[in-house]
Amino acid sequence: MEYKDSKCNAYGTYASDAKLYPALPAVPSAPELIRVEGTAQSYRLQKINEIQKEIATERDKRANLSKKYHRAVRVIAGVDNVFVVFSMVLGATGKGVLSTIIAAPIAIAMEGAALGIGLLSIVGSQTNKKLSMKA
Repeated sequence: MEYKDSKCNAYGTYASDAKLYPALPAVPSAPELIRVEGTAQSYRLQKINEIQKEIATERDKRANLSKKYHRAVRVIAGVDNVFVVFSMVLGATGKGVLSTIIAAPIAIAMEGAALGIGLLSIVGSQTNKKLSMKA
């Protein structure tokens, strides 16, 4: 689009002086921008290091808790196995004592203890099963 001789265009220049793009204002100096960017970069690196340390601490805590948890599961399983053995021994001994008829009250107490320990064994096995599923 051309203008006549003395006509002024939208930028306030004559048609013969018109450029395709207007001039841009001066840009701030680069060293100042680099200094700001360097500070931001060091801040980011510092934050990354802090987060890595936190993650490492959390990982160590979780490993310790997991070790304690698995130890507790093994203890419960061991106690459950002891209950099973006690229940079997008390049940067999109670039947043997009951056959003598003389010690019937002792046999009844032994069978009651065998029943109670058997119930504890069932509770222990179910607890161990639930805990093992979560591990």
